[in-house]
Amino acid sequence: MVKLAFGVLRNEGLVIGRQGKGVFVRDDAAPAPPASDELAEIRATLRDLSARLEKVEAELSEGK
Repeated sequence: MVKLAFGVLRNEGLVIGRQGKGVFVRDDAAPAPPASDELAEIRATLRDLSARLEKVEAELSEGK
């Protein structure tokens, strides 16, 4: 998991890896952007899907 996280940060240009030294935050790294409307929409969709899944699971357990 940690390697994956460092990979994401490296791809976003926020950290620099130094062979044999470690991974370091870039001095000139831009701050993270604020949450966008798209992210809020994704979260709302996930909440909706979770509610729908709970309903389906409840219906399936009633049918047993």
